[in-house]
Formats: sequence, C-alpha cells, structure tokens
Amino acid sequence: MKLSKKEIEEAYLARLESETRQPETEEQRKLAKERRAKVDAMVKENLRKKGIEIN
Repeated sequence: MKLSKKEIEEAYLARLESETRQPETEEQRKLAKERRAKVDAMVKENLRKKGIEIN
C-alpha cells in the first residue's frame, strides 16, 4: 500500500507533535526550533530522494 503525500505529511506532523516536550526557557525554545528545522529538512530531503515532494 502506497501512502499519499498528504498522509505522509500528516503522520509525520502528528508524530512530531506527540513526541515534542514544551521547552521551559527561551534558550531551550530556540534550540528546539533549530532542531525541528533540521529534522524537517532531513525528512524533506529523504522524501525528495524517493520522488515525493513536500512544500
């Protein structure tokens, strides 16, 4: 069974939200935002390599 791009994106976002703790300080929030951006970039690159484009 092949998932649609939208299903993949929704599953990824749901998992990310469920595993994300709320940072307590401004510095922790900044670091968390940077980590999320890095993870998002890696996921998008891996999906792009597989022929799936996510905006």
